[in-house]
Amino acid sequence: MSLTINANTRELHGKGASRRLRKENLVPGVIYGGSTEPQSVSFAVNELNKAIENPAFFTSIIEVNVAGNPEKAIVKALQRHPARPEVLHIDLLRIEENTVITTRVPLSFVGAATSAGVKTQGGRLVVEAKLAEVRCLPANLPAELVVDCTNAQLGDIYHLSDAVVPEGVELVSLLKGEDHNQPIGRIDKSKR
Repeated sequence: MSLTINANTRELHGKGASRRLRKENLVPGVIYGGSTEPQSVSFAVNELNKAIENPAFFTSIIEVNVAGNPEKAIVKALQRHPARPEVLHIDLLRIEENTVITTRVPLSFVGAATSAGVKTQGGRLVVEAKLAEVRCLPANLPAELVVDCTNAQLGDIYHLSDAVVPEGVELVSLLKGEDHNQPIGRIDKSKR
């Protein structure tokens, strides 16, 4: 799936300039990284709000059209207003095809509903982690990491190492050693 969003370059910086942009229904942002200088941009509020409704916006490579020039980037930070449902600022990290990136991708637990641990033993799947940090080239970035719970039994615990990791992708936690193989889900006794 390819996500695209339009942006305009901006010249003015600082708190006052950002406030003026927000009054014009624009969200200030910056695209940084790679071999190019950081670039200050702005996004239309309605287009950005529509884009962030899609959860893949935060975990996928996005094509940002900056005044007609497409650039690939990932979301690094999104600042929201503490009391109102509005985005105040967005930071995007520029992607280069031959540079390894580190980002988070969603974990997808499949097969738990039909497993013996849930169906016949009265358990339920308790998810303890929804995202996993991965390191890979942009072309290898998976949309999600699948954890197969088809053969789950009551009391089973799933760890990060149980996720199916595609070739060319590394789990950052596991690079630190086996003691960083955190639990990400379990089949627990249901409290119905």
